[in-house]
Amino acid sequence: MDWDDYKFFSTIASTRSVRSAAEVLGVNPSTVSRRLENFEDRLGVPLFTRSQRGLTITPEGAEVIAQVDKVASDLSNIEGMLAGKDQRLSGQIRVVIPEVIALSLLVREIDRFMEEYPDIQVELIPSHQKMNIMSRDADILIEATDHPSENLIGRSLSPVAIAAYCSTDLHLINEEKEIVPQTAGAYWIEFDTDSEMSRESKKLRKIHAPDAKIRVKTHSLLLHVEAVKQHLGYGFLPCILAESDSSLRRVSGIPAILGPSMWMLTHPDLRATKRVRVFMEFVRDIFNRRSDELLGEEFRSSRPLQDEP
Repeated sequence: MDWDDYKFFSTIASTRSVRSAAEVLGVNPSTVSRRLENFEDRLGVPLFTRSQRGLTITPEGAEVIAQVDKVASDLSNIEGMLAGKDQRLSGQIRVVIPEVIALSLLVREIDRFMEEYPDIQVELIPSHQKMNIMSRDADILIEATDHPSENLIGRSLSPVAIAAYCSTDLHLINEEKEIVPQTAGAYWIEFDTDSEMSRESKKLRKIHAPDAKIRVKTHSLLLHVEAVKQHLGYGFLPCILAESDSSLRRVSGIPAILGPSMWMLTHPDLRATKRVRVFMEFVRDIFNRRSDELLGEEFRSSRPLQDEP
């Protein structure tokens, strides 16, 4: 048995497309097609039916994938058990994190971690890539949420304050034109994703500027910030990104609120893995020292929760 054949088959089954499976596996589509045809020939049954709409798994294929998933789950459990006993301060840590948090907090301090643990390699994965912690695609998840997964363990690091901002130049232009941010004559930038931060920002805009014109929508918080800085409109931003930027100013008359909290989570199997623990302690230290930057001036008396993983 060649386990790679089952890996190819499982990826095709989940994507329903040879081309998509090839992208996931990092190979050419022709390689995926050839491996699938050889696998079907060896088993003696068709695993998919082909049509212009893509691939549809056959009843025989469904039986195979059920067994493959069971074996993969058993292997993952074994790997998790062994990973939890790993006490080496070496190897790789894969961290899923919002890019803006990585840029504003983690990347600026991570050299200290590298100096103390030179044999640990940290891979930073932007959260929009939707990696699955439960299937061990990554080791640590840092996200803004009020609904952390019950299947993961971790702690709340700090709430994140959100406020309305505009560029200094736009403020002067609109002040001269007597345009108020809350009126229909004002342009706004909308952060438009399925994240909790995006939903909170859109809710605030509908409350405080329901008649405003949406000039630009972005699916990236980094682009959202840049659009506000380039005078394209007003926008609700996390205070940590805007308070220290001299090109931005807070919009008066619109109070800041506490948005979703930043959580750091990991798979239960990894809670005792030493390299994971030391990295999580490093991140907790950063947030403890710099939580004021996430909270903004209105909420600086607030303290992050201290739930031990």
